[in-house]
Amino acid sequence: MARILQLVTRLAVRGVPRHVLDLSEGLRHRGHQVEIVAGQSEPGEGELWEEARQRGIPTTFLPALRRPLSPAADAAAFAGLWRHLARTRPQLVHTHISKAGVLGRLAARLAGVPVVLHTYHGQVEEVEGRGPQGRLLRAAEALAASCSDALIAVSADTAAGLQALGVGRAGQYRLIRNGIDLERFAPQATPPAPVTGSPLLGSVASLTPEKGLELLIAALPSLAAMHPLLRLCIVGEGPLRPALEAQIRALGLEGRVDLAGNTPDVRPYLRAFDLVVTPSRREGQGRVLMEALALGRPVLAARVGGIPELIEHGQQGWLVPPEDPEALGQGAAHLLANPGLCAALAQRGRQRALREFGLDTMIAQVEALYAELLGRAGAR
Repeated sequence: MARILQLVTRLAVRGVPRHVLDLSEGLRHRGHQVEIVAGQSEPGEGELWEEARQRGIPTTFLPALRRPLSPAADAAAFAGLWRHLARTRPQLVHTHISKAGVLGRLAARLAGVPVVLHTYHGQVEEVEGRGPQGRLLRAAEALAASCSDALIAVSADTAAGLQALGVGRAGQYRLIRNGIDLERFAPQATPPAPVTGSPLLGSVASLTPEKGLELLIAALPSLAAMHPLLRLCIVGEGPLRPALEAQIRALGLEGRVDLAGNTPDVRPYLRAFDLVVTPSRREGQGRVLMEALALGRPVLAARVGGIPELIEHGQQGWLVPPEDPEALGQGAAHLLANPGLCAALAQRGRQRALREFGLDTMIAQVEALYAELLGRAGAR
């Protein structure tokens, strides 16, 4: 069994940190020694440290590790990571999210860790920038990729986009989609949350620009004209809350939109929603869509990133162009007017989730990759 360190920039209440918890717990159940190292969350994001403790996963907090660029803090984080790795001597370091990925892989190589790899959970907007910062970040990602034994991408779109930016070689990438606990997301095991609306639209996302929630709110007035009792519930937290609240007031939607904040368990909300909407501008894979499909809920999503790899339009869900409130409204109106179509989409979506989205499948694929890389390291 291997000594494994999972490094993530922050244990916030977001999809990637939850994936790291799921992966770490699964690997521990398979007999591996696993530790999670993470830094500071941003204001309003929430924390998953207590959940990690309850799951029995050893953790280490590195306060200098944080998302914003800061030469002093980044240097301190790098030094702290190197010291921790030199002291604990893991056989394998697996990094997640850009800041932890760059600092962690370089520190792991300097500390002599035998195997180093990274998961790209989606495109990083800052890395695509055309200015000096974008060029610097692309160079940092390319350097970190050159120090990696393998690069996991959660979608083919993510792998192709990164290679187009000069990050990594094609032979380094492995496609391993994130998975979810299908038993936990069984419809019969999940009573709906006490939220009301007829119909009730819902979205589960951080209140950040890439999630495009203001586009969904902008689509509501036309839908409300057709459905007087329609309501929208958004589950999540983040820095855009004041801007979204101002938009809701400006459109006169105070009685229709509920910003519910973070919750330790999204299942009751997803179960209550008549239609789950994901209006993202960018999405590596879309964990909440997998969860909604597993719960047998109809979904409406923007056609971006890895979402079309999860959902075939008109088969397991309904896809619309990104950055288009009118298209979102028209898609929602069409689905709400056709309950038979919604039921068929939900049924096919759940069937696909049961076939393809299992957590055990993902953990087995990652474990097999670890074994392959550790075998190569031993041979070297």
